[in-house]
Amino acid sequence: MMFKKDFVLVGTMALLLTGCATPNVEDIFTQQPDKDYSNMYLRGVFNWWEASDAFKLRSVSLDEYAVVIELIADGQPYDFKVADSGWANDLNCGVEYGQQTLKLDDTIELYCAADSANLQFTPSETGNYRFVFDVSDNDEPELTIIKI
Repeated sequence: MMFKKDFVLVGTMALLLTGCATPNVEDIFTQQPDKDYSNMYLRGVFNWWEASDAFKLRSVSLDEYAVVIELIADGQPYDFKVADSGWANDLNCGVEYGQQTLKLDDTIELYCAADSANLQFTPSETGNYRFVFDVSDNDEPELTIIKI
């Protein structure tokens, strides 16, 4: 036979157990919508940091954008970023700490924020290079440079 205090105990335990399964209200309100990377540009010393059509990243698959540009191998690094036309804070993609030099065919995770630092690439030979911007992980896009 259950008494009143037994019902209170069972009810309290049920509330505690279901409380663990519900999402934190703060988490619900702080979730960010996916970023729209469909209007991004390769911006750097090779194009005076402008958002010009020749350097616009074009969709090549559901989660990848790319652009091909010619680079001259003169031993000097090219500083650049991936960004939208207005340098929006959350679409200003570089690296998180200091400048970082990319190597051919390596993939690097980008940091997209107002304080992102420049990327660098020094081509070993003059030619056309494909910059592939992978956004399959919307919060952590990646960049790969491929010689073509």
